[in-house]
Amino acid sequence: MNRAEFMRRLTELLADVPPAERDEAIQYYNDYFDDAGAENESSVIASLGAPEELAGAIKAGLNDGGAGGEFTETGFSGYARAHRDEIMRADERAYGGSGNGGRGIYGGSGNGGGQDTRQNNDPYSQQDAEEPQKHKMSGGSIALIVIAAILTFPIWIGVAALFGVAVSLIVTVFSLILAFFAVGLIFIIVGVALFVTGCALLVHVPLGGVCTVGVALILFGLGLLGVWLMVWCAVQAVPALFRGCAALIRKIFHRGGVAA
Repeated sequence: MNRAEFMRRLTELLADVPPAERDEAIQYYNDYFDDAGAENESSVIASLGAPEELAGAIKAGLNDGGAGGEFTETGFSGYARAHRDEIMRADERAYGGSGNGGRGIYGGSGNGGGQDTRQNNDPYSQQDAEEPQKHKMSGGSIALIVIAAILTFPIWIGVAALFGVAVSLIVTVFSLILAFFAVGLIFIIVGVALFVTGCALLVHVPLGGVCTVGVALILFGLGLLGVWLMVWCAVQAVPALFRGCAALIRKIFHRGGVAA
């Protein structure tokens, strides 16, 4: 059963109630659904009970001293009913009884006799009870964190400086690798182009052709040297750099552990 079916059935059951009280009751429970929200519709219906029970409680309240009363989640609480509730609560306080065997004034059996069941059936109170409490850090914990941060500040500064140096070295090595590769590739391309040009000049200008071929071979050799340096850096320098940084970090932390 959804809200629309519940309210339609309740309206039909209150057909014999005076129009003013019926309209007030329908308006009250519509507002109750609106305040709870659509997501809590099933919880509200469960807390209100069957429409037949709610309509019976409303009619009983209206017939029993209804003047000055009000609608509640379990029916209508008239003046006479509220007066009896107050007397029962006074008796419980006087005799210390809990009313476990009695039936609640508002139509439900409960431990408190005339205790209002709204506190147990209100979806908002259930949501508040289910929300986990947020734990705040105490002043002592914050003070310990601040003291620890101050005492270890030099260590973290050293680690940050070491990290910066390591990053700089790695960037430098990779820049050299790229530079060697670029220069070597350019020299090889220019050397090949000059070699072809020199071979063409050998036919018409033998001396110029020989010089051009010689320069081409020199540039080609320099290009090969640049490529070799690039390969050497990639194979030897980079792993050695990483091993050195790792060994230095282990050494620093090892000393710190021994000193501690």
